[in-house]
Amino acid sequence: MLEFAKSGPFTLGVEMELQVVDRDSGALSPRAEEFLDGWTGPLRVRAELFQSMLELGTGICLTAADAERSLRATAVPLVARAREMGVRFIASGTHPTARYQDRHVFPAERYHGLIERNQWIARRLLIFGLHVHIGMPDPETCIAVQNELLHDLGLLLAMSTSSPFSQGEATGLASSRITAFEAMPTGGTPALVADWSEFSTLVAALMRSGAITSLKDLWWDIRPSPRFGTLEIRVCDGLPTIRETCAVVALSQVLARRAGARIAAGDGRSFPPAWRIRENKWRASRHGMEADLVIGDDGTTMACRAWLSTTLDELDAGGYFTGNTSYLPDLRRLADGAPTCAARQLEVFERTQDLDAVTLALADEFDADVLRGSTPTE
Repeated sequence: MLEFAKSGPFTLGVEMELQVVDRDSGALSPRAEEFLDGWTGPLRVRAELFQSMLELGTGICLTAADAERSLRATAVPLVARAREMGVRFIASGTHPTARYQDRHVFPAERYHGLIERNQWIARRLLIFGLHVHIGMPDPETCIAVQNELLHDLGLLLAMSTSSPFSQGEATGLASSRITAFEAMPTGGTPALVADWSEFSTLVAALMRSGAITSLKDLWWDIRPSPRFGTLEIRVCDGLPTIRETCAVVALSQVLARRAGARIAAGDGRSFPPAWRIRENKWRASRHGMEADLVIGDDGTTMACRAWLSTTLDELDAGGYFTGNTSYLPDLRRLADGAPTCAARQLEVFERTQDLDAVTLALADEFDADVLRGSTPTE
């Protein structure tokens, strides 16, 4: 069976995929390689598939507040370096106007291999997400927590929706980004497995058949990451500010803690039916926080904001927010009707009829959050 690295149970690692854009026009700028060549800040900034992308990450963190401190410690010199180069950053799921046909692939063997294998499908991956690694005590718990969190992926996607525009068009979706993975042969909704043995057998078959060359080729919405001893949540769109990012990170960690407690008590849930996972993903991608999500196998639904409110009450009462209580007000505002990033973009466009204004508003949000700063109290 696959080996699984040791990690601190329910610790965190966070990765934000950033868009590199021109300071004045907001257009994507293929300058990641140049940026990294001159980067002397923390070693938490990495290349990504395209030259107009960078990844901002953390080390191992105990809480979302720790992750926020880590991200901010890197973001301040990151923004300073960007100013020197005449570029800025955006952290939404898509760039409103950029065309994938105009992008430049970062000069790395893995990325060029990805394009060669998947062709047009991979060339369209001009998308930007949030990835949350959660430490798992052992591989069996990893699969059990994954199966628990499959019940919650629609909610996490709805909260993070930030890609209503793509290729210069209004898509009618709150998250157009998430649909891109559905075309990948090993992307999107994960295979449903009961335990680590079944997952290991599946991976061996995929490797033997040539369907994947490494576990990195599993572009699932949630997946085990044996190399780090983590469960990686990948369903979320990128969020425009570090504060909003870490609120979603906090909820992800808290949901995983609850899942772990249920499993330890023998009360863990199996994965939901595949139709419900896919239906909730679709509803969240289409309507964001205004969706009605399916909460029961009999088809029972609940308004997304009401589900978030109920979930927060249960998690808070259960004591699972320890170390992350400073994010409860942010999350409750969203439950009470605060607009998502997708909704804010649509409001800017309705007011200005200008997608460039939407793009620059996103860059302004990222800059303002970094420059304003925040010191989590936990």
